[in-house]
Amino acid sequence: MGALLAPIAALGSPGGTGHTVTMTEITHGVFDADLSGPNPCSGAEIVSEDASGTVVNHVTFFPAGDEVWATFTETGKVTLLDSNNVTYTGHLTAWGNFNMNEQNSNNSFTLTVQLKGSDGSSITVHEVQHFALNANGVVTVNFDRMTLSCG
Repeated sequence: MGALLAPIAALGSPGGTGHTVTMTEITHGVFDADLSGPNPCSGAEIVSEDASGTVVNHVTFFPAGDEVWATFTETGKVTLLDSNNVTYTGHLTAWGNFNMNEQNSNNSFTLTVQLKGSDGSSITVHEVQHFALNANGVVTVNFDRMTLSCG
């Protein structure tokens, strides 16, 4: 999401013609789910990842104003192999948004991963993150909650 924010800030700058501009990009196929490191349930290293699905990026801004809205959704099938030779298959969905105007800004993110292992185990991860800033740049809300269930 960080790579998306820099162009958004530049697009929202004053001096445009005043109409609403909306851009949507849809990508189907293979994507990097960025699931690496140790298996959070067994500690075994994740040695390979395969993910395919759909990524949708959407931005709305007002060239003559100060408002910018952006969202993304990434969803699809995931297959992981860990160093214990357990293959996990399942589903991943990530969603995020960014809103900004001269009075406030906020950013939210959710992640859900549900995987079943070839050994009968399961991994479920859910994360919700949100922060908000007032017009003075003071953080008014900030939390990041993650739950992990191993079965």
